Amino acid sequence: MSTISGVGVGFSVVGILQPADPRLIGPYRLVGRLGAGGMGRVFLGVSEAGRPVAVKVVHARLAADPEFRARFSIEVAAARKVSGLFTALVVDADVDAPVPWLATAYVAGPSLSEAVRDRGPLSVPSLLSLAAGLAKSLTAIHAAGVVHGDLKPSNVLLALDGPRVIDFGISQAAEAVPLARAGLVVGTPSFMSPEQATGKDVGPLSDVFSLGAVLAFAATGRKPFGTGTAAAVLERVVHGAPSVEDAPREVRPLIERCLAKDPRQRPSAPALLADVTAAQAAMEPLPSPASQAAETSSGGKPHRGAARRRRPWRPLITASAVAGILAASGAAGYSLNAATPHRPGESALSHAEARMAAKPAGLVPTRAPEPPPPPRITGTLTYQHGRMMYFVILFSDPGHIASGFGFVGTNGSDWPRQRHAFSSPGEGIVEANSIAYPLDQACGTGLEYASDVKAWIYDTAGARTKPVVIHLVCRT
Repeated sequence: MSTISGVGVGFSVVGILQPADPRLIGPYRLVGRLGAGGMGRVFLGVSEAGRPVAVKVVHARLAADPEFRARFSIEVAAARKVSGLFTALVVDADVDAPVPWLATAYVAGPSLSEAVRDRGPLSVPSLLSLAAGLAKSLTAIHAAGVVHGDLKPSNVLLALDGPRVIDFGISQAAEAVPLARAGLVVGTPSFMSPEQATGKDVGPLSDVFSLGAVLAFAATGRKPFGTGTAAAVLERVVHGAPSVEDAPREVRPLIERCLAKDPRQRPSAPALLADVTAAQAAMEPLPSPASQAAETSSGGKPHRGAARRRRPWRPLITASAVAGILAASGAAGYSLNAATPHRPGESALSHAEARMAAKPAGLVPTRAPEPPPPPRITGTLTYQHGRMMYFVILFSDPGHIASGFGFVGTNGSDWPRQRHAFSSPGEGIVEANSIAYPLDQACGTGLEYASDVKAWIYDTAGARTKPVVIHLVCRT
């Protein structure tokens, strides 16, 4: 099996391009900086069709090394084989360019390390959802004949619809611990497996150990083998017991099985997924005697609402909004006519309703139409661009009646109350089911400050959703 390096990138802050930065890599126009590491720089790029991608560009000094080029080519070929809902995919690459590069799917979401840093350890339901997503990721990666080799909290991005596994390892390699393999560093001491730390051959079960270490971090907010020098941490990885005693009891057995020193005692990724699914099912409440009686009286079918839906996974902190940064970099935003009660091209009436409407009055009992479902806020995001902090409201609008948005400063902030229609959003950037709006926080000037805003969506009748509070703070 091969080890991925550089499978995907996602960041919560997009910086502006510097004068020395390239503006075009392959077919991709670069519009912002995502980060840099020991092996290269990463940019937010846009394809000719407008698709956002993360473009990783290798440092020129490494591009001149034939051995590095050969290794980079092998890694890109391995990464192309990986597919799955919970991985960030390679979409393009040129390993033979004067400066090699690869483009991956851009993931608009914070890393797990950022989430735990900003909000603390995850709740038990979120931990189990995270474990399920990571197990599915590794299942897809291993099915492609690939070993990740550097699974860690900063390589797990919390997208709105679930976690994504990426690999920034090739960028971090200059600071990682050397392995006696191909002359290239892959891995991070606190999340390595014992066999990886001792330079032995690694397989899929090495990734499972790293998954256990990631879950331990998410559950406790600490690295399971402590801190200190790389040598001290690796000594504990190989011979010491992990610190997981304060992990929630619902997930501690899963973590401990993954962190077994002997790979043969660890579950495979599919077996771990089965264990996580069982743990999630065990958390479902048992039916009450009343609901059991109701089920019996209804012929074995539970009443509507008797079954409890499992809570969907949601990210715990804010993330960058790609649409906003593209618009702030010169790409055009799209206006949204949210007052239209149905999508363009859709018929306002079903075939059955149309037949009923065509019948003479009196032959069909009249019935007042049901009101359309109201819009609902599904999440909030923030990102920084120049002096500005953008807040983003994500919303669901099944009834197609969302008409605009409003906000006001709160908790001491002096932003005045504002109300904007989606058809004329002022400085806002409207996309399908999202609105981004900039506020001047003096980011990058040395006069930065934090503020809170309370924001909402309103419909065509003027009714507001339940407001959400968004915290805006510059990151330097």
